[in-house]
Amino acid sequence: FEYAGIVKVGGLGEVPANQTKHLANDYEITVFIPSHGQLHILEKTHELEKLPFNCVGQISPSQFGINEPETTYNISFYKLKINNVNIIVLHGENPFTSSFLDDKIVYNPDTLSGKICFFSIGMCCYADFLIDNRKEALPKIIHIHDYHAVIPFIGIKQILAKNGLDVASLITIHLLTWPRYPIDFYRTCGIDHTPITIHVKEGLKALTLNEIFTICKKITEGYQNPTIEMVGAFVSDLVTTVSQSYLKSDIIPNCGNELIEFKSNFVWDGCDWEYDEIFHQVLKNHENEMRDVLQIPLDKNLTISDMKKYLLTHKLSNLDKSPLIRSEKVLNVINEISNGNEFIRGGYIRSFNESGPLVITTGRISPQKGFETIFEGIPKVIEVIPNAKFLFLILPTDYSLNEIRNYAHFVKKYPNNL
Repeated sequence: FEYAGIVKVGGLGEVPANQTKHLANDYEITVFIPSHGQLHILEKTHELEKLPFNCVGQISPSQFGINEPETTYNISFYKLKINNVNIIVLHGENPFTSSFLDDKIVYNPDTLSGKICFFSIGMCCYADFLIDNRKEALPKIIHIHDYHAVIPFIGIKQILAKNGLDVASLITIHLLTWPRYPIDFYRTCGIDHTPITIHVKEGLKALTLNEIFTICKKITEGYQNPTIEMVGAFVSDLVTTVSQSYLKSDIIPNCGNELIEFKSNFVWDGCDWEYDEIFHQVLKNHENEMRDVLQIPLDKNLTISDMKKYLLTHKLSNLDKSPLIRSEKVLNVINEISNGNEFIRGGYIRSFNESGPLVITTGRISPQKGFETIFEGIPKVIEVIPNAKFLFLILPTDYSLNEIRNYAHFVKKYPNNL
């Protein structure tokens, strides 16, 4: 659902982009993603090819919260390349479909179910197109990142099964978010009664969606609908996550226990950043302004301490552009918490009066990030280090409105440190 170069909300978007960049030298890689309203931008920066078919049909939108009669959906497909990787973007060709697939807020709670639904229907259409026209282009393996592509994957498996075919699969669960949908929602997304082959402890077994739900419900507390993450882990051939501890403490216990433990593993989180490359990029972009602001002559080398002072005492309140926030709900909360307070003005923030020892953290607001732990530690730290600075570069979402309000209280309480 995220891919750096198309759209990204947090660190997740960097993962498939970096993986595919390195794999593309040896393998033919294709990434599928909803347009998230980026098509008009991509048209200006990349060569786009509109694929020669549309996915058109009728749908009752009540399953994703729209109280309207049955209506027509129309999905088109656009292909481009980024770093030698094929990208296929799913776009809504009529206003109704576009209101979901092209919503710029990637995880908008008001449109997310519809976006997943049309992504699933579109992917099933694409699989049918390949079988009818380009069978040699069918994938050898499908890699699913988090739950959003699980239902589309099941649909593709069913299309393949109807044609005597199958595909290997791998799901990487980066962060559990516990989404649950009734089985009727899966039906709305195009999933039917066709059995799919699943890698179980005893070997391979063909199961229908009803059977998958029954098996997952038996190990779900209260026999409630299973999370899509549990369903995704069960139907995938391999299950991975980002660390050994997260695998053992969260993924296996909450996504199937013995149903998935035998086919689960982890790949350490990592990145391919080069320190020197980043250092010189900062100098390239900011050296002149940094020297002007800090009054540092050309014959003196800039240090990390200089960069920190420049960031904390100047650049924070002199960004080239305000941070991009598309969600009206988030913007309304920001306006609410900034009313009468000077630390926010139209998306900009107030710089610190002085530099100091710095704690810097970034990420999307979620319990796993541990932001609350840092907030709780601030008063204890500044008792010992009064000039300590805490800089949170966080990504607010529609799901974290209360946290935004709570964090604002800390800013007001410690204006010289946070």
